[in-house]
Amino acid sequence: MPLLLVSKPFLNASFGLWQIAESEDYFRADLPLSEAEEAEFARHQNPLRRLEWLAGRWLLHKLTEVPERLALAKDAFSKPFFPENDQLGCSLSHSRGTVGALVFDGRADQGPPPAIGCDIQRSTPKMARLAYKFLNEPEQAFVAQFPEADHLELFHLFWTAKESLYKAYGLKELDFRKHILVGSFTWDGTQGQGTGRIEKGDFSQVFQLHYGKLILPDEEALLYAIAVA
Repeated sequence: MPLLLVSKPFLNASFGLWQIAESEDYFRADLPLSEAEEAEFARHQNPLRRLEWLAGRWLLHKLTEVPERLALAKDAFSKPFFPENDQLGCSLSHSRGTVGALVFDGRADQGPPPAIGCDIQRSTPKMARLAYKFLNEPEQAFVAQFPEADHLELFHLFWTAKESLYKAYGLKELDFRKHILVGSFTWDGTQGQGTGRIEKGDFSQVFQLHYGKLILPDEEALLYAIAVA
């Protein structure tokens, strides 16, 4: 079953994971695209990237629970949004054939959705070599409290948290060590909660973070994080 997960990590937020086992035709049959989307899709030449592009938008549509699919656009900083409905917020992520999608429905509060972001990452040993590039000293100290066997998993959680915060901010030009700050968090090996902050110049915003881990059918671990302002 390609649908791996549908959850409600926060009030009014829906998150889904889909592992792609389908062809392009499967998604195209149920995914009408706008003219701008057709043009964007045509620019992708890599077969896996084409499938991830389609599957992410297909999953996003299912999570919105609206009868007719809403076109997806990107702003000047490549952040996705629904031009036909400004009360729905969204975020997308992909990792080697698996896609994640997040929808926040602001209709219940009759206002615009908060800033949101999600990120997924299949487990990879190289994360240990890259960690020094995105962890600041307090974050490194947090990891150091745990047994070394847990460090790789924690590196993945920090990375996905920072990526989700980066996407929620949406304006790019952030230093992952200096501007994206992830606080200590709870983690039971499957789920966790915490907070993160974006601090840059006069801008400051706090986000709630939800963490998760899923073992994929191929027995590889997938880590993810969801950020909601």
